[in-house]
Amino acid sequence: MNILDVLSAPTYDNTVEGIEFHSYKPYVTSFNRNDEIRIPINQQDLYVLPSASTLYLEGTIIVSKKDSKDKASSVNFTNNALLYLFQDIRYELNGVEIDKIKNAGVTTTMKSLISMNESESKVSNAWGWNIEGTKNINGGDFSASIPLCNIMGFAEDFKKVVINSKHELILLRSNTNLNAVKLNTGEIVEDVQINKIIWRVPHVKVSDKEKIHLLKLLEKDRPLQMIFRNWDLYEYPALPKTTKHTWSIKTSSQIEKPRYVIIGLQTNRKNNGSSDMSQFDHCHIRDVRVYLNSTYFPYENLNASFANNKIALIYEQYARFQQSYYGRRSEPLLSEKQFKDLAPLFIVDCSRQADNLKSGPVVDVRVEIESELDIPDQTSAYCLILNDCIIEYKPLSNIVRKIS
Repeated sequence: MNILDVLSAPTYDNTVEGIEFHSYKPYVTSFNRNDEIRIPINQQDLYVLPSASTLYLEGTIIVSKKDSKDKASSVNFTNNALLYLFQDIRYELNGVEIDKIKNAGVTTTMKSLISMNESESKVSNAWGWNIEGTKNINGGDFSASIPLCNIMGFAEDFKKVVINSKHELILLRSNTNLNAVKLNTGEIVEDVQINKIIWRVPHVKVSDKEKIHLLKLLEKDRPLQMIFRNWDLYEYPALPKTTKHTWSIKTSSQIEKPRYVIIGLQTNRKNNGSSDMSQFDHCHIRDVRVYLNSTYFPYENLNASFANNKIALIYEQYARFQQSYYGRRSEPLLSEKQFKDLAPLFIVDCSRQADNLKSGPVVDVRVEIESELDIPDQTSAYCLILNDCIIEYKPLSNIVRKIS
């Protein structure tokens, strides 16, 4: 702004005349365990804004006393409980998969724990986000509107409209309901009844001038790029009882090189109603190192000790994530004590990489985990990798391809 330009007139942005939310429902009405739920948008002459869309859920989690079969008057939900009811969630454009998350509850919990600040966490209470869990006193009845940007990297990063395309959101129900609740002694989960699933998507109404501009783009069938970071989760179901273990994660392309790697461990939490699936265990981990081919991150060892409360470097990695990933001032959601007790996640920043790493055709990703004590029995490891992803689509011919 020029402070001396006293004759400047006010300017207004009239390119968008309105944004209206439209509700889209699935083909099926059965939302039981292992069911696949498809929600399509078949009309193509639309300007839709997936990043601002939400997933609306209504239903009841029925918990009863094991002996008397009486229904419990209150239900203890885990943090982010409703997304633990789904195994996979994926987004398709013109029949081609754009983005997908596996193990939706774990993926979104890990990503939200490192991404949210306190005010965002409070707003997210409306859809069941609470790091301490939620006590439902309505007999297990729930309703929630979960922003798609809290579910998928595509919706978080790609903030533009998508033109003249068919969209489909596909949800796969989990094979168990136990991970959504924390049961008291003598309680069992009778059933989870999801009564309603709606995908609420904004339609953008544009001015005539802007509509002509977009129609010209459509006629030329010019390829349009969607650039985002996807959230790729890998699970090691049972770590060996040892103090040092190397885990070969995957082989990736140059485009989809890992930018951030987040490691979390859980001991006897999965499919165990008496434990909170949304929390993680430190398992006395001393060091975590990520290898991309022969290059490793971080450069120096952490030498942490949870027993002696020497976790400053691990917490520092966590606290710096928001500044590095979003380019904003870091406002970590968890205090150091909460981090240690509820979510000791190991965050490795691989976003800056040497030229010699970029020269090869593929990148082998592996993680080296070292602990002070033997890793306990029934300990699972989760590795969330945040990758670069580029999708290109042609709005007239409806050709979609991933650039790799």
